Amino acid sequence: MRYPVDSLGMVRRLALATITLVIALATASAAADVDDDRRALVMLRILAYDKQLSQRVGDQVRVVVAYPDDDAGIAEGKRWTSAFVKASRIKVNGRAVVVVPYKVQSADGLSRALERSAAMVTCDALTRTLAVSTIAKLTRGRHVLSFSTREADVAAGLAVALAIVQGKRDEIVVNLAAAQAEGVKFDAGLLQLAREVKEASP
Repeated sequence: MRYPVDSLGMVRRLALATITLVIALATASAAADVDDDRRALVMLRILAYDKQLSQRVGDQVRVVVAYPDDDAGIAEGKRWTSAFVKASRIKVNGRAVVVVPYKVQSADGLSRALERSAAMVTCDALTRTLAVSTIAKLTRGRHVLSFSTREADVAAGLAVALAIVQGKRDEIVVNLAAAQAEGVKFDAGLLQLAREVKEASP
């Protein structure tokens, strides 16, 4: 769906207000599952700020939840999948959201899973199976926006993190160079809420 300029601006302003509200609510909550629900909603709102989303996806916005094949990874994957299924009731720039849980067993398998996807959520446990640099290479090759919950992952090459700051609140952390390499161009409105992190030298 294409929006007139004024309408698209209104959509982005609404997304900005929603992100601000959701982060504020997450600050007040200590329940992990509730926090995951809110973070999933914020991640989808962040996707709405990608001015090149229509060039990366078709009629649907596929979000891959990637987790390793171990007990901790499976539990985390289920948690995030549930959170995104709840958040998927909203649309991203007029497109329906499809949540794809994926148990990672190899880099090649993950690369295939990312085909035609808009974003990938990197479960914390996944970095025990694949290096962040490997994950970043895959998301860049497939033009898939990468999400994490750790600032260190963004400094290592992923694009966006909803990082917990001092154990109290979430902060949007963005590696703009990584996002650009993934085919993403963020609207300036998002950058009013985010803190930029430069990628660390190898």
